[in-house]
Amino acid sequence: MDRHILISADCHAGPLPDQARSYVDPKYRDAFDTFVADEAGMLARRAEHTGEAIYGDEALEDFGGEQAVAGGGMDGAWDSKRRLDEMDADGVVAEVIFPGGSTQTLAPFGAGLMTYQFEQPAEIWLEGCRAYNRWLADFCAEVPGRRAGVGLITVDDIDVTLSEVKWLRDNGVFGGIVLPVDTNGQPFYNHPRYEPLWALCEDLEMTIHTHSGWTPNYGNHDGSLGIFLFEIGWFAHRPFHFLVWSGVFERHPELRFVMTEQGATWIVPALAQLDSSYEMPMFRHLRTKLPRKPSEYFHTNGFIGAAFLDGMATDARHDIGIDNLMWGSDYPHIEGTWPHTAEKLQQIFGDLPEDEVAKLLGGNAAAVYGFDVDTLTPIAAEIGLTRDGLNK
Repeated sequence: MDRHILISADCHAGPLPDQARSYVDPKYRDAFDTFVADEAGMLARRAEHTGEAIYGDEALEDFGGEQAVAGGGMDGAWDSKRRLDEMDADGVVAEVIFPGGSTQTLAPFGAGLMTYQFEQPAEIWLEGCRAYNRWLADFCAEVPGRRAGVGLITVDDIDVTLSEVKWLRDNGVFGGIVLPVDTNGQPFYNHPRYEPLWALCEDLEMTIHTHSGWTPNYGNHDGSLGIFLFEIGWFAHRPFHFLVWSGVFERHPELRFVMTEQGATWIVPALAQLDSSYEMPMFRHLRTKLPRKPSEYFHTNGFIGAAFLDGMATDARHDIGIDNLMWGSDYPHIEGTWPHTAEKLQQIFGDLPEDEVAKLLGGNAAAVYGFDVDTLTPIAAEIGLTRDGLNK
């Protein structure tokens, strides 16, 4: 076939407020209505967190002026048919969906990539996650085989967490779960309380993710936004350190762990630093429980979902691992490749070998998430990007 099976390992979607409400358990709907009505409070929390808006007015104007955006293309964040049209136009055959669609959509009770970013009862965070998961299951079912949804969990009660993971798998949300970057006062991820979660995700082939979004509250002060932008990736990397050092990947060799929208090249010096500690003679007692270097566990269990795959990342692809790197369009966000995916991919991948491009643009994602390539091939034959110009 002369077309790519292009799989975006990082896209975003979410319900509109009225849609979200219908997925909230009736006993929580009054609380949901209060949450939605508190627009001033939500805006205040955002301003307090980073000091100023993440995107500047000029960048927003530039993005809003794009023909596809101005024509309603971002409605695909919640409109299934519009989304499918935008994916087809972009040449994307399948996608992995994370929460956080657009300014129109709503994270129920704030649950999503920023779960636990402000104080509210644990049961409310849980219901926010469940409401989103119910919506996501229906959203993915509208296009069978092309949408791998990534569900939300809380970690306040591990038995409840396990039940939610099973529900997600039973209801077709096969993309896996997002691990909260913060634990809401619970022990962090090297604690044995999480062992049943790792075991279940391995058994059910539910990929575990971290995604950038959560940071501490930096306050409404000068410099807060810059600090946020610099540190947002580090906090998303952090759970990997805990899982690798605590032997999670040694005990669960089939467990998959993906770090998404956190850049890509950082992993090379990070692994070198982790290996350096591991190999130092004074710390050789570390090796009594961890028989392999941290970098080895990354290359067997870890993956990078690089929404911002650029020339620096492709130059480092062999250092990162040609089998450990996945491209994402970040639809419908301002910083992604949409609506110019074909043009941007030609710029980035035009000089790379065809077999490597096939892995980075879809092959690796198909293997990690279990997409049925036989099902996707005829779709790619109709809407996929041609190989001309992307491969040498």
